[in-house]
Amino acid sequence: MIEQLLESDNQKFDYLAPLPTETDILVIGGGIVGSSLAYFLGRGGAQTLLIDRGEVNREASGTNAGSFHFQIALHQLTSSDAADDVDRLLTEVRLHTEAADLWKHMETELRVDLGVHETGGLMVAETDEELALLYTKQKIEAAAGLETHVLTGNELMDFAPYLAPDLKGATLCPREGHANPLLAVPLILMRAREYGVEVRTQAAVTSIEKIHDNTGSWFKVETSRGNVRVKRVVNAAGAWAEKISELVGHSLPTHSEGLHVNVTEPREHVLTPMLQHIGRRLTLKQTANGTFIIGGGWPARPELQPKRYSNFWGSAAGNAAVAVRVMPELADVRLIRTWSGVMAFMNDLSPIVGESRAIPGYHVCIATTGFTLGPMMAQLLAESMLDSNSDRIPLEYAVDRGLSVFSR
Repeated sequence: MIEQLLESDNQKFDYLAPLPTETDILVIGGGIVGSSLAYFLGRGGAQTLLIDRGEVNREASGTNAGSFHFQIALHQLTSSDAADDVDRLLTEVRLHTEAADLWKHMETELRVDLGVHETGGLMVAETDEELALLYTKQKIEAAAGLETHVLTGNELMDFAPYLAPDLKGATLCPREGHANPLLAVPLILMRAREYGVEVRTQAAVTSIEKIHDNTGSWFKVETSRGNVRVKRVVNAAGAWAEKISELVGHSLPTHSEGLHVNVTEPREHVLTPMLQHIGRRLTLKQTANGTFIIGGGWPARPELQPKRYSNFWGSAAGNAAVAVRVMPELADVRLIRTWSGVMAFMNDLSPIVGESRAIPGYHVCIATTGFTLGPMMAQLLAESMLDSNSDRIPLEYAVDRGLSVFSR
């Protein structure tokens, strides 16, 4: 049914049609953030064009494991003491809770199956120090309205007998789970086009110029497929957002990393919740066909465009070793393939969302936990672009925080 929907949609819309000569809003980037933003803008009545330098959903959004990370994870703890980060973490967990609600709501609103499943998630601890951190973060999660429970001893073994028996404990988050990253973006864009959103691929942005004339202020955007005049630009290019920002004279201190993922042969289904580790890089889940997907942010090797990130043997082995440590029965399960993705993040590891005060009309939307938070961040930005009185974007996500703007 889903395949028939997408096939019919592709027959109706030509991504390689000529670019329109002008539009109100140009969204650069055809991943989960850009497609969700285009959908919310189109639903709100804004004239919107989305472009991508390649094909939609071919980079980070289509190469991640599709996991929902709602409880506080290792990368969110920027100091050695979670209590030092409590205000920021409260904000982030509340948004993660809203993101969980939004993912469930979107399936109903879009009238499609995005593969959303709330399987629950377990974050394990190996040491006493890590267990203490689980208790600390659980208090923050409770204060922010996210249900989590710390399980130890026999309670943990009864709930998850497949875990290593010497683990100190684990935090259970019932709301965690996953969606299908191969379907989410195409289906969201399918509904966006029903609201008049236009989509063009193979349109790499080569220049962005802010123009002031007797018609007002606007942007001249040059692409590999022609030029377009726009009132507002949104940079949703993820790992390549910094390069787009430089074109408009705005410096984004972002970083990108290649991510390694392992896939195993299928085995009898034993693992329902997603597994994570509070102190080591690990995500682990078992798919409907019995294979295990092992990830968690182990690095992949950068390559020059148009090549994709390539894999390190050390990441394959190291990632698998952590998985076996947590779930010993994986020791004799064979790895059958690997792949690589990419993620983008700011120096402070928080999202960057909103309009630049220095360059009015220029917007950025980067969600650090991209697949989990992408639609949520896109919704917040769309609300602010459609209604100037909307103020739900946290101030700490401001586009110009700690950034430099240079003249061109």
